[in-house]
Amino acid sequence: MNLPFSCIKNSILTFLYLFIFTFKSHAGWEATWIEKFDGDGVNWNNWTAQTQANYNNEIQCYTDDDSSENRNYEVSDGTLKIIARKQNINCPGQSNTFREWTSGRLNSKDKAEFLYGRVEARIRFLELKGGTWPAFWMLENRIAEQPIKGDNDNINWPNPGAGEIDVWEWYANNGSRYITNFFNVQGCGAERRVDYPNGAIDVTNFNTYAIEWDEDNIKFFMNDMVVVEHDLSNCSQYEEPMFVLLNVAIGGNLGGALDPQLTSATMEVDYVAHCSATTMNNVTVCNESTPMMEDDDNDGVGNGLDQCPNTPEGTPIDTTGCQVFTEPQTGAPTPTVDTNDVISIYSDSYPNIDSVNLNPNWGQATQVTEVEIDGNMTIKYDNLNYQGIDYELNKQDVSSKLFLHVDYWTQNANALSLYLISPGPRENPFEITVEQQSWQSVVIPLSHYTEVDLSDTFQMKFEGNGTVYIDNIFFSSGQSTDQDSDSDGVVDSDDLCPNTEPNIQVDATGCPFTEINVAPSVSLAALQANTQVTSVNTSSGIVTVTATIQDDNSSDTHALTWTSNAVNNFNVNENVVSFDPINLNVNQVTFDVSVTDSGAAPLTTLASITLDVTQPAPATPEPSTPEVVTDTSSSGGSMATFSLLFLLINIFYRYKFKPIVIKD
Repeated sequence: MNLPFSCIKNSILTFLYLFIFTFKSHAGWEATWIEKFDGDGVNWNNWTAQTQANYNNEIQCYTDDDSSENRNYEVSDGTLKIIARKQNINCPGQSNTFREWTSGRLNSKDKAEFLYGRVEARIRFLELKGGTWPAFWMLENRIAEQPIKGDNDNINWPNPGAGEIDVWEWYANNGSRYITNFFNVQGCGAERRVDYPNGAIDVTNFNTYAIEWDEDNIKFFMNDMVVVEHDLSNCSQYEEPMFVLLNVAIGGNLGGALDPQLTSATMEVDYVAHCSATTMNNVTVCNESTPMMEDDDNDGVGNGLDQCPNTPEGTPIDTTGCQVFTEPQTGAPTPTVDTNDVISIYSDSYPNIDSVNLNPNWGQATQVTEVEIDGNMTIKYDNLNYQGIDYELNKQDVSSKLFLHVDYWTQNANALSLYLISPGPRENPFEITVEQQSWQSVVIPLSHYTEVDLSDTFQMKFEGNGTVYIDNIFFSSGQSTDQDSDSDGVVDSDDLCPNTEPNIQVDATGCPFTEINVAPSVSLAALQANTQVTSVNTSSGIVTVTATIQDDNSSDTHALTWTSNAVNNFNVNENVVSFDPINLNVNQVTFDVSVTDSGAAPLTTLASITLDVTQPAPATPEPSTPEVVTDTSSSGGSMATFSLLFLLINIFYRYKFKPIVIKD
């Protein structure tokens, strides 16, 4: 039996695809939250319409309309429809900017936020025309985006507290695959593009997309099969609660050129759910059939994982169900430095200098109060962004001192810096490695403040986030609570590089600081006949595609790799490719580029552009003789192909839960 090689190849690949992806995750899950969309409108207790979003050069206006004839949200028959519509509007959320499209963007910020577990949604998108860009994704809950509750949500994307995870992000101009991605500034992000088995048509059918996520690992799923997995063990981000977003964007950096026939596009969502890991069952999915979590003490942690099962209701807890404290239970430790060796700015243990203003008006968002903790007066910074301490009326010469001491306590901050300032202003920061839930004593060598005139100091400034308690701010000479022999700002007991040269910037271990690598961003544009185009004419001459790269790491160089679906011979000149389209006989041509930076841990960004191809009309149609095509296949070959496929499918269904053993 002689089968065509392509038939055998496709049959084997189909079998291997089914066999490999039969092996699924086997974690047990309990549902903590599920949105079934079983009403007749959006449940605003679960969602906010993010009407002020305007990013990525998108062209739509996001609205909160779920009731008018041209509404952007519809809940009916057990599903949510987010509908992008071509209609003119002076967009209220964008200062009445004129827009030709409306759409919807829902988020669950402050209403449903999750730390670890499985997040899952069942989605289909009902439009394949160019220019559409739907997504199911997540953001960390301290991001400075609508709604603003004032609970330290003042962090800009993608910094710690405002990182992003894209569970499913699709755009029509590259419709045969979708994107999983996560963005941050810690150098642990990654993008993967996942192929649909049958191409773009699969997007129009319901698919289940999910992540399973903990402090060390993240897995991405499609239809309960792992498609991507990443190690997060060295990533300091994604350890804070995150909320869900659902939206349909039009145009923009990925949506790209709009199909002229496009007038509306609908994303339909069956459900969105969050589940926590449990030892109580072996359920592998997170949907309407998943058992709801049993939580006897109503603390948000299921019985199967609760290490403190009798926590009083309303008590703040960690992921194990045990209490966390939102304020210090004791005062700051009493310093032991001799009074005669101290210039004290703020402390109950020493006489403080006169004329210290603890809350100068510098336009900050921080709320400053003094509170008594265990008989000790303490400064409290709520919603810290930056905060000054001013003693301009009593400037201090600290050039004879060696150290600046401060104690702090925080429940939720993960960034804190202390500036010393002399007139000019002349200043530079000392970055503190934040530890939570206990008092920490920081001893900063004054040699660190290389920009400051130590003989004429008059201000200090704290920068950071969260709520921070501050005490015992003073200068001393030689009597620190721990020595710092190389004056690099890291005490000897923590210093892994004890002989650092003077004025070398170091990290929290005392070793030379390595710049955090950030992935570059890439945009593509095409020119033909000196005009930017979204379609090319085969008779109009050379086409160039240019990659514009932006990189926060100014010293990085970049390596580019170009590929195309239809052009085999193209010229590459650094970030530009050029080609002659004269022999193209396809409807579309796509160029993909991967851009890899030169960071110590190199990061790669992918970008794609799809161009329509138009052919010139022939001047005079010539009569032609119909070509006779001979079918060289035989009914025997067709039956053989069918038999092989039938055999493989039977093998798959019989053994899909058992390993296959091949014997010699």
